[in-house]
Amino acid sequence: MRFLKLLGVVLIIIVISMFIGGGLALNGLTNEDRHTSFMIYNGAWRVNPVMDLTNTYQRALIAKVGLFALRETEVIYFTAVVDSDGNSLDAQFDYILEGSIPEARYWSYTIYGKDNFLIPNHQRIYGYNQETIAFTPIDSTNLELLQSGQRTYRILISQFEKKGNWLPSGSNDQFVIVLRLYNPSTHVYNNLGSVPLPSIKRI
Repeated sequence: MRFLKLLGVVLIIIVISMFIGGGLALNGLTNEDRHTSFMIYNGAWRVNPVMDLTNTYQRALIAKVGLFALRETEVIYFTAVVDSDGNSLDAQFDYILEGSIPEARYWSYTIYGKDNFLIPNHQRIYGYNQETIAFTPIDSTNLELLQSGQRTYRILISQFEKKGNWLPSGSNDQFVIVLRLYNPSTHVYNNLGSVPLPSIKRI
């Protein structure tokens, strides 16, 4: 009888230790201060320049928020959790994401909820890429645009349906925008903190 009681106490201690350890681990993964040790910041966006799978913290973070993520040699992931003014992205507000074509073979935008999953919506709209986005018509009076051939676009982010390029932000508070650049140019790789990236303005 005494052995069973002792065994019960040991099991309770183990379970409590697992909860405490798990809580501390999750807190570490969600602690923004830990991200600054390896992230590069560019306006509202941040990027991990090297996915160091030998780093225990990075490996755990990738498993939590970027399962099946490709290495940086294939794709660069820019993520935004704040707008261009530094305020947290919040679904109770509407936003305009505005930018131009990045220097990459292929690119896309995807929006995720704070649980890091796609945001459910009846229209099944979760993102845009260079083939599905509607570009802003080029103003024939803008000689600079005509000469450069630069194409621009705007994406409206709102929980309410909008015309044009619209990404549903759902009813949750926090959301995340991910810009994927597949096989970006060498210039992008060498200037992750300064290459032009889209602005995200709260309306």
